[in-house]
Amino acid sequence: MLNKILRSINRFSTVYPKRNFNIEYLQDVEIITRDYYGSLRNILKSFSNHKINLYDIETLKLNRTTKGQKIVVKLTFEKVEDYKFNELVFDLKQRYDEVVIDNDSQIPTVPWYPRNDEDLKTIGLIMQVNEENNQDHPQFKDLEYRKRREEIAKISQGHMVGEPVPYINYTEQEEETWKKIYTILREKVQQVMSQRYLRNLAKIENALGFKYKIPQLRDIDAYLKAETGFRIKATHGILSQREFLNALGHRVFCCTQYMRHHSTPEYTPEPDIVHELVGHVPLFADKEVADLSQEIGILSCGAQQKDLSRLGTLYWFTLEFGACKENGQIKGYGAGIASSIGECEHFPKANYEKFDPFIHADRAYPIQTVQPTYMYTENFEEAMQNLIIFGKSLQKPFGLYYDGIEKELKATKRIKTHLNSQ
Repeated sequence: MLNKILRSINRFSTVYPKRNFNIEYLQDVEIITRDYYGSLRNILKSFSNHKINLYDIETLKLNRTTKGQKIVVKLTFEKVEDYKFNELVFDLKQRYDEVVIDNDSQIPTVPWYPRNDEDLKTIGLIMQVNEENNQDHPQFKDLEYRKRREEIAKISQGHMVGEPVPYINYTEQEEETWKKIYTILREKVQQVMSQRYLRNLAKIENALGFKYKIPQLRDIDAYLKAETGFRIKATHGILSQREFLNALGHRVFCCTQYMRHHSTPEYTPEPDIVHELVGHVPLFADKEVADLSQEIGILSCGAQQKDLSRLGTLYWFTLEFGACKENGQIKGYGAGIASSIGECEHFPKANYEKFDPFIHADRAYPIQTVQPTYMYTENFEEAMQNLIIFGKSLQKPFGLYYDGIEKELKATKRIKTHLNSQ
């Protein structure tokens, strides 16, 4: 049943193929000089005199000899016109022992990641569906349901970030399934979820009428943009871990539009619109949690596969099943808790551990059963700081920051990309 979808997606991917890129707006220079009080300050003054913006600075001490201590200072800066660059190099060579201009062969290569909205057009073109663990669930056996699922997938697959999210005309049965599960979950979350989650859920209810109908992603997209700058990309199914996390780096949430099977509204073996809207959307409407989500996303961009998997695990223990301290009590904030009857009922009697990314990044977790242990944070400022410190331990030869005006991820060093791990 999914073959038709996959064929059309493959055709679509030829329109927006992923292409490797080099960071061409930066240049590098290495300076070897004596290590003395004010040595770095004098180097920076040279760049200031030539009105050149610096992006990154690295320092390294060389082996000490009888002639004294020397250091290597590697500076990455904004690319300038040739004459200006030549003037800078001439000035530096007059002042310092050795000045080395990095060549292209020394530029590190990292996995491809989307830099901007144009690159985001390539996200979600290949759907990843793992059905072998769910053969007995009606969501995978009901041919009529599968046909409807394919219909919604075709509508979702063509959506591009920045364009209006397509409307779905939900059936009467789908609306009834939503009302049934939403009524149950709305009562359950009141007991276990944090006040920041409940406040945001109540605001969205009032704004978009969650109680009465399935909200349209177009309306959710407008709401989140106004609240925290997060955006919605409609998608037709489960994405690869790399694509899903990379999109978060742009404050983009890839979101399904289909409804779970009507015969089992209390459980779905894969994320559906109930999980997305009841679980994730109230979190993306909270600035601190939205910032935490984006930080994990930015760290995932250009990360090697091992580090990517560790970041995916941290996402699981925070945005999916995270908990926080609130008035001395541990409450949930993760989407997987809020959108699951079983998790809501299990949460009060579960085990809890203080969130530590250096420990929990390598922790295994169950997918098809409730979580035995939830990781909690004292506050979200602490969680963010711990995540930033963890990010510095990753094997990434460059840094990234998000330019919210240009909606672009910008590198702090020169890199090239490859598509081997896409």
